[in-house]
Amino acid sequence: MLCRALVVSCLTLGLAPAVTAEQPAQAKSAIQPANAEKVRDIRRLLDLTGAGNLGAQVMDQLLGSFKQSNPAVPARFWDDLRSEMNAGQLTELVVPIYDRHLGHDDIKQVIAFYESPAGRKLIAAQPQIVAESMKAGQDWGRAAAERILKRMKEQGYGPK
Repeated sequence: MLCRALVVSCLTLGLAPAVTAEQPAQAKSAIQPANAEKVRDIRRLLDLTGAGNLGAQVMDQLLGSFKQSNPAVPARFWDDLRSEMNAGQLTELVVPIYDRHLGHDDIKQVIAFYESPAGRKLIAAQPQIVAESMKAGQDWGRAAAERILKRMKEQGYGPK
């Protein structure tokens, strides 16, 4: 659940994977042709932030967590599953959300930031930030779950 929340957070922060040729039909139809320049700039923003690499990194870490939790599952299963995942589809689902919540001028200003020295520094640091954030989130979620289960058991709600 926590990993899912982190993936969603990454998508909403512009860390979604880069656009690919395969796009869900609902994402294509959600974008109005009149906004073509704005949509192009949204995709440029996602590309500029290195979102494709980060999306793949999040996906790989998520699968790594599943692998660790399920050691009996053969490696081939995980390899096959990873090859079926097209993170680019998620990006196309995010583009209309950016379109709804940010004006074209906003998008242009964010692009300008990411083209600045500070923006480029953030982009360069982002893979490590995401990796460390995922680890911190997993640790936090695990500790919270342990506290919840302990309290439930203490109050007679947990398994006997």
